[in-house]
Amino acid sequence: MSKRYEAVSLLRKDHPVELLCKAIGVSKSGYYSYINRPAKTVSERDQKDIKAIQQLYDKSKKTYGAKHIAGELKAKGHVINHKRVSRLMREMNIKSVIRAVRPSTIHKETSGGYIHPNLLNRDFNAVLPNRKWVTDLSELTVKDVKFFISAIVDLHNREVIGFAISVHPNADLVEKTVRMAMDRRGLTDLKQVVLHSDRGSVYSSTRHHRLENELGFSPSMSRKANCWDNAVIESFFSHLKTKFPHFFSIDSAEQVMADLPKFVAYYNGERSQKRLGYLTPAAYLELEKLAS
Repeated sequence: MSKRYEAVSLLRKDHPVELLCKAIGVSKSGYYSYINRPAKTVSERDQKDIKAIQQLYDKSKKTYGAKHIAGELKAKGHVINHKRVSRLMREMNIKSVIRAVRPSTIHKETSGGYIHPNLLNRDFNAVLPNRKWVTDLSELTVKDVKFFISAIVDLHNREVIGFAISVHPNADLVEKTVRMAMDRRGLTDLKQVVLHSDRGSVYSSTRHHRLENELGFSPSMSRKANCWDNAVIESFFSHLKTKFPHFFSIDSAEQVMADLPKFVAYYNGERSQKRLGYLTPAAYLELEKLAS
């Protein structure tokens, strides 16, 4: 309604107010009541909350929504809920980037090769680090160049501990990811690790089976054609594909390959997660070390 009143105010120099109100569908008395109403002042509390909301919104490159902002603010001691954040964001005329429902991960299942039972069974909690890792491959196309990203997430603190990118979705890409995860966690073998994947051909291959025997991890696989059995890694790829363009250039495949480590560093070190009490994966792990 206020926009209609504003339109009357803009046109009243050239046309009678009564005629404008009739044409635009508002009452003359309502218009005069609107323009004579005292200007709404922003409370001190609103100003404080608006500043805090804007800081988180800017830090996230416009990717945090009202619930995420409210959760992180509450974790930092602010007395606020998502409804209030939502209202203030509307008044600030800002909104989050809507995240895609599903990423386009690769599900080229094979009927042959080495197929393993689902040891994880959708239990995505891990009391200790390096007990449950989830992995997958995802496809990305930039400027008609198709390339593939492999990643491993530790379910303990939801940290991306291994990643690699290539134009070929082969066993070399997967092995690079595993060895990076080992190096980052300072491990010489994976005898205590359950490594969960889908039934893709790279994970059921002889090459991957040899890697399993060499490193000692316990392989686990999703049920056939069931992406929910690996929902955590799917969620990471969804965040990657929808939010990466807001942080880095996607003008070329080479640029994406160069900037992927920067996005992973942001995901691990700056992006808070609800499941972690709105801490980042890195902060969650550091807090545990200090408490132990």
